[in-house]
Amino acid sequence: MNFATLTFILTCLCTLSLATLGVDMSQAQCASATLSDWQCIVKSGYTFAIIEAWDGGYGQNPNIASCVANAWAAGMNHVDVYVFICPNCGGNNPASSAISGLISSLSSQGVNYGMMWFDIEQCSGCWNDAASNVAFIQDGVNAAVNAGVHIGMYSSEYEWSQTVGGSTAFNSYPLWYAHYDNNPSFSDSGAYQFGGWSRPAIKQYYDQGPCGVSVDVDYYP
Repeated sequence: MNFATLTFILTCLCTLSLATLGVDMSQAQCASATLSDWQCIVKSGYTFAIIEAWDGGYGQNPNIASCVANAWAAGMNHVDVYVFICPNCGGNNPASSAISGLISSLSSQGVNYGMMWFDIEQCSGCWNDAASNVAFIQDGVNAAVNAGVHIGMYSSEYEWSQTVGGSTAFNSYPLWYAHYDNNPSFSDSGAYQFGGWSRPAIKQYYDQGPCGVSVDVDYYP
């Protein structure tokens, strides 16, 4: 092995060792995750979690308080929540009402979370045209920001373009993007240069996690 090859390998290993890995969990997934599942995830080296608090027409996650509590109790360093709201989903429109109600409910239950991520992706019959979709999302974002909640955006290049076209209305907020290349790095710049973003915050890089628990896995540098 020559010096250049060894240097490259050591650099890759160093970068990976410094990376922070986490998991995200949908409303349905968190319903079956136990404290021991969360403990196993943490022991496997994953130190942050993002848990779905609102799922379209299904509304608020009835298990969000216990899911978040278990993630903290297992030793997670950071726990965020995410919301999937859509204009044509029952109980979601206006977005400001749905988000305000959710924030109030999370507060009354004592749910301790860092950020709220807005999940922007397609589902059949959920959305309208790009311009009205942007207005709908903005209404929800405004409600969260006005309530003092830190927010970010979750999407992928495809889902973003299908939902809001080329809108750059939200690029002042952190981006959590999806690209399932099983590579915990931001080396895939073509996958996150949409919506006016030039640098992401988090990458969802694979749909299989540790311990046999149904989760997606994420990377934070």
